[in-house]
Amino acid sequence: MVTRTPKENSVSPLKAFAIQCEHGGCTFMKTMLYKLTLKKRMWVSFVLLIAISIAATGGLSFYISARVIERNTFQLSQDNLNTSARVLDEKAKQILVSVLNIMISQPFVQMSKDSAAGKKDGYYGHMTAMNSAFTQAKLAEPSIESIFIATPIGEFYSASYYRNQGYSFYDSPLYEKAQLTKEPFWIEGHEDLLFQGKDRVISLVMKSISDSPNMYFVVNLNEKAIQGMLSDRHTEKEDQNLFLVNRNAASVLLNQPNLPKSYDKAFLEKHIGTSLRGHFEVGITEQYDLINYATLQFNPDWLLLSVQSRSDLLKDLSWIQWATGIIMLVCIIMAVLVSNVLSAILLKPLYHLQMLMSKVGRNDLSVRFQSHYQDEVSQVGHKFNSMLLEINELIDEVKDAEREKRKSEAKALQAQISPHFLYNTLNTIIWKMETGELDNSKSMVIALSQLFQLGLNHGEEWTTVEKELLHVRQYLTIQQLCYEELFDFEIVVSSDTSQTLPIMKIMLQPLVENSLLHGFEHMESGGKIRIELTSDNQQLHIVVEDNGSGMDAEKLQLSLNHPITEKKGYAMRNVFNRLQLYYGGEATMVLSSEPFEATKVYITIPIKGEV
Repeated sequence: MVTRTPKENSVSPLKAFAIQCEHGGCTFMKTMLYKLTLKKRMWVSFVLLIAISIAATGGLSFYISARVIERNTFQLSQDNLNTSARVLDEKAKQILVSVLNIMISQPFVQMSKDSAAGKKDGYYGHMTAMNSAFTQAKLAEPSIESIFIATPIGEFYSASYYRNQGYSFYDSPLYEKAQLTKEPFWIEGHEDLLFQGKDRVISLVMKSISDSPNMYFVVNLNEKAIQGMLSDRHTEKEDQNLFLVNRNAASVLLNQPNLPKSYDKAFLEKHIGTSLRGHFEVGITEQYDLINYATLQFNPDWLLLSVQSRSDLLKDLSWIQWATGIIMLVCIIMAVLVSNVLSAILLKPLYHLQMLMSKVGRNDLSVRFQSHYQDEVSQVGHKFNSMLLEINELIDEVKDAEREKRKSEAKALQAQISPHFLYNTLNTIIWKMETGELDNSKSMVIALSQLFQLGLNHGEEWTTVEKELLHVRQYLTIQQLCYEELFDFEIVVSSDTSQTLPIMKIMLQPLVENSLLHGFEHMESGGKIRIELTSDNQQLHIVVEDNGSGMDAEKLQLSLNHPITEKKGYAMRNVFNRLQLYYGGEATMVLSSEPFEATKVYITIPIKGEV
């Protein structure tokens, strides 16, 4: 089993930060995408599709055009470079022919013999005779600046030049290099130290083919003439730089532009090596360059380099980029407009379905979706209609169940109250009859009869304000006779409250019973119960108040909305739950208590109309 060290398992802080940023960026993009509406997502999809398509088309067009131009440019530049190299090779051959013509001329042959014999007395005669050969060579090749012949008996050159007497050929680096090689060699552009004026020249140094030892030719070519010839052949390429360099990346013509520093000897060895001609593309400078090269046959150490900037070469293709950008902008605008129209058409049924759902959310279940189309949205709409039908059926079933539940709760409340209350009442009636209080007994029997008659209410759940008040009055009358001198009660109804308003039956009796059983539990007399009814155009306000020992109103108020198992406050919760069943959220019940001063129950119910 291979175990990893903590170092191998750990992730670098930089990598962890990058992973976290990547994950955070994706999360942010997903969050933004999720927040977009369907219409905006369609807009984004249209815009991205068109933008990517146009960008890909424009980019591919630019790439293909660029590659074609590069290929043609490479070929054209290589052809021009090869032609220039051939011209230079031909010129070099012409110069060699001119030198050979001098070597086989009669004056040179005679001078060679004297030089081999060491005869110096004919020097000036030979000097004069050689002027004709020098003149013919310059006429044959105008780029020849001067011809210099070094011999043991003296130096020979054109009489039109002034010799720099302080500079000896046999003491110069040219002579040292000439002794090391038997082949003719070329010297890069330099100042001509053999003659006065210090003109810049390119020199050909070669040993004479005569029998005279230590005899050398130095042919100086005018550097400006060579540069001019190369420039004339490439004037049509303003973005093309032509360089004549050796394989050490040193410039042969010093008056030409400098080769970039990055194009050094190692660069040439890497990309060119021993190859004679070709082309390649590099990007080691600030911009990509296209490079063609050709080796000169007369001097394999010299190269012609053509360097062209790729960006300058492709600047004429910038119109493709501009055109692509403009077309993309126009198409994006059109895509937004078209997607807006298309999305409005495509999403119209969906918006209609959304509006219907909003109405359903506002408890309007009578809406129905209608559409002539048979698409997916329409299918969803038809399913929506089916769902509404099922919901209506379920609501009817729930209403029936709630109606039965209210009846059951009302019966349960009556069943809870009746045995205890009836037992006490009957005992009180018997006791009063035994003590001779026949009038009170008679009043209690009549009140009890009316109490049960009003409570039954012919099996109806609704009663009127008048009957509900009469019901609670009979109950309080009976309780006053049962608990003499314990309490007094008062029922106040405002003049603007109609006695015929519909109201839930058996609503007030549990509240006053709660006052008797709990509020006056530890009192022997002085209890007061007050019932007040007021109304406005829309609501009926009921206040049941007593001066008993009070209750924890805040705790009991909280328990109204939460089922609990405690028996305390059962009557209050029963009345509150029935109010919610009968009136829904339109009914309110608020409790407040100040012990032995005022414990109140505020009930507000909507007015449903008279019965």
